[in-house]
Amino acid sequence: MAASGSKRRSTRQAVSRIRKRSRYAEWESDDDDFDLPSDVEFEPAHSIEPQPVQESVRRKAKLPSRSKRQTRSKSTKPQPRSFNQSLGKPHKRNTHTAPSKKEFTGPSDKKIPPWTSLPINILRSIFLYASHPINDQTTTASANALWLMKAAGTCRAFSEPALEAYYHTPPIFASIQPHRLLELLQTPKEEQYIEYRLKIKSLIIDVLRLAYTAHNRGPFDLSMLVARLPQLQHLEIENEDDLPPFRSKPKQKWYYPGDLFQTFTENQQRLRTWRWSRKMMAERDSMSLYQNMLQIHSSKPFEYVRKLVVCGFNVTDSAEPEILGDDSSVTAPGLATSIAVLPNLKDLTFVSCDVIMEKFLERLPYGLERLELTNCLELHNDMLLSFFAKSGSAIRELVLNHNSALNLAFLPALKGGCPNLEVLKMDFRYFSERENSSDAEPLYDELLKSDEIPTWPTKLRHLELVEMQRWTAEAAKNLFQSLIDSAEHLPALRCLVLHSHINIPWRDRAGFRDQWIARLRRVFLHRTQPPISYLGSLRQWSLWKQAQANGRAGDENHDPPDLRQALTVRISPDKSTGDTDYYSDSPPNTNSRPMRRSTRVMEAQLSQASATASPSPAVESNDDDEQDDGSKTPENFIQGLCEIVDISIDNQRPRENQFTEGDFLDDELSGDEDWQEGADDGEDDRYAW
Repeated sequence: MAASGSKRRSTRQAVSRIRKRSRYAEWESDDDDFDLPSDVEFEPAHSIEPQPVQESVRRKAKLPSRSKRQTRSKSTKPQPRSFNQSLGKPHKRNTHTAPSKKEFTGPSDKKIPPWTSLPINILRSIFLYASHPINDQTTTASANALWLMKAAGTCRAFSEPALEAYYHTPPIFASIQPHRLLELLQTPKEEQYIEYRLKIKSLIIDVLRLAYTAHNRGPFDLSMLVARLPQLQHLEIENEDDLPPFRSKPKQKWYYPGDLFQTFTENQQRLRTWRWSRKMMAERDSMSLYQNMLQIHSSKPFEYVRKLVVCGFNVTDSAEPEILGDDSSVTAPGLATSIAVLPNLKDLTFVSCDVIMEKFLERLPYGLERLELTNCLELHNDMLLSFFAKSGSAIRELVLNHNSALNLAFLPALKGGCPNLEVLKMDFRYFSERENSSDAEPLYDELLKSDEIPTWPTKLRHLELVEMQRWTAEAAKNLFQSLIDSAEHLPALRCLVLHSHINIPWRDRAGFRDQWIARLRRVFLHRTQPPISYLGSLRQWSLWKQAQANGRAGDENHDPPDLRQALTVRISPDKSTGDTDYYSDSPPNTNSRPMRRSTRVMEAQLSQASATASPSPAVESNDDDEQDDGSKTPENFIQGLCEIVDISIDNQRPRENQFTEGDFLDDELSGDEDWQEGADDGEDDRYAW
């Protein structure tokens, strides 16, 4: 028995040694190395006698099969056979190319302008402009911060202005970075390349970087960092809950340090920007809360505050004191009265504040130039009209986003209530209070009634109304027509964005869309000439002058192909300009495979055919505009000064996650397209199509 048992064990070991190994190879590949016959198998390194193995296999085949318990590690799928040639072979080359950059690819004389000779203040302004944004919790901001550090290491002339731009608002993306910034400021002055503490003027930190401790570090003390920033003017501690979709997420709580405001006073700092968040304030009683805010706002550090952001003040924990009768003056402090003591306040923002009720806006300080009300559920038109009657003449910018009870009924009184208004932005998209519910519906019956005609201030330069919903085609027509009628009195208008959802039959909607988009574009859009093609570089200019001297500059069709190519400024786009990419709300797929060869051939032929058959984009757009029915309507005045005219009319219902056509399209054309004779001339014959 022992001998037979050992024999069966040795047989099993022999069978396991010659068992086919699994291979993992791509199903489709363009490499010729994988074009091997299917009978190639792996040969074991050790020689094994085949006769006992065959007998054992036949003997095992006669035995009754036992039901084996299947486990997760046991795969039931057939495993593909591996190739002997693939052992030790280097990995396949990565075919994914890096995203193209915006750069000039035309003829150049390779002469770099003397950037290093510019003054340091101009270089600093260039770096500040080129690196925006740098504080957002996004990959773009992180890449901009990395670009500044690389620019600082380019040369000595760039080091100081690039570092000043970096430390003007130091980016903080992790919990360890505040500790490292504090350690940098604590180093001796003689060991610092520049005096960093004098360069930091703005500090924007996400509350998660303060609420959670870094590895092997204790809780970060914000007061210690603020004490070493004598030039600090802007301080904002942001919370993700104050951004769309405005839903609270469980996280570690963090409160303003008790000695933070005392640190401002001791270091004689003068703030210009401050942000209040109710979730970061430890006071539970509304009376003590507003008394503390009133005391802080009356202190010296807040005397020069120009921008104030207030987030999350609700009725449950931050109720305003009641007003008896028509007297707006109250003895007990409240949110509005504590804000009113700021003498230099010009920019005021409320986010998710349900305390804005009744006469709250009337108690705000006079002289506000910018007012933003976002996700305030109790805000309605009567409150705005009362505010316009008192303080509307000073308002320059008005932002009203995601307020479910506010419609456009105040537009007929906008010109008289806010005569100096320059910017009006409204977003009519709403969000549910809970993620598993669907109650994101407006609280008004109609966005704009058919008998309400909007009026527009003469100084208006930016108008943006998006996700307009729940209104009739007649009301939308009145709004569009009011803009056309007021075009002569809107000389400063430069941006017009109108996105509307109208629920009418598709034939009527198509005609309505074509008519009004054509009319609005013809009245307001600025028709710019294409840039001169021969001013891309000095060498390009010299080539054009040479062609002009030869008498061939007036007709590009007679130029040789290489010269016509040299006279064309080619700018490679940063990303695809297709409609599906632009209108897609989902993130792009970065793991897409390269296109098939047949697809590349077909796209090349289509591009050649379109280049020879279609006119220039400018001529084509003009022809399309003149073919529209709306262009036949005579206009009294053509403003023609808007750089942006974005008009959208459809019947979609606004949702938190809006899916469009781009979310349901593949990255490449599906399948093999129709074969065309002569398409593969001059190419290799690896494929039959």
